[in-house]
Amino acid sequence: MKHVSAFLLFSALALPAAHAQSLVPAVAAAPVATTSMAAAPAKRLSNSEYKAQIKAADATLKTKPKDVDARLSRATAHLELKDYEEAVADYTALLRTQPTNQEWLYLRGTAYLRGEMFQQANNDFTKILKADPKHKPSLLYRGVARMKMQNFKGAIPDFGAIIEQEPENADALEYRGVCYSYSGQDALAVQDLEKAAALNPEAAKTLKRYRPSK
Repeated sequence: MKHVSAFLLFSALALPAAHAQSLVPAVAAAPVATTSMAAAPAKRLSNSEYKAQIKAADATLKTKPKDVDARLSRATAHLELKDYEEAVADYTALLRTQPTNQEWLYLRGTAYLRGEMFQQANNDFTKILKADPKHKPSLLYRGVARMKMQNFKGAIPDFGAIIEQEPENADALEYRGVCYSYSGQDALAVQDLEKAAALNPEAAKTLKRYRPSK
């Protein structure tokens, strides 16, 4: 089975450069401006508004270094501006006070993933999944992190756990199909990709590239 390459979870992310082509499955970005992991993402502001948000948070944190709202606000702005290391630093500071806060772990994991710090992202999502094994966003993003580390066999159970909860999740089927392919399980790969293509026309492009040559 011939392979394609790169998967972009967010527009700037790709698999290792050893692979040449790119696929862009319809995977939504993680919510980064909410107070709940289950909430819908807030509307994106302009870059200048995010910079102003950082400036305001900086001013607050100078006099109130433990202000949670200000630090969260600054972390969100850094994340949206692709200042991933700064976002990670703010989430890490918050987690020092509440190490098991799942929302902050999720947001830091997102920052790690967007910043291509895949092992760290894997670690944060793993912590969440120990407490909540069925948390679909963390399963999805940990699976993607593992794919990007070329741990395709390790990613398969994460996408499988999503499919157990939601059998018609086209994204999880497409990702797992590609992982099966890279793991040498061509029949299972085609099976998943055919299901994904039936649910999402965009996945048909993946199927064409992965179907074994006759």
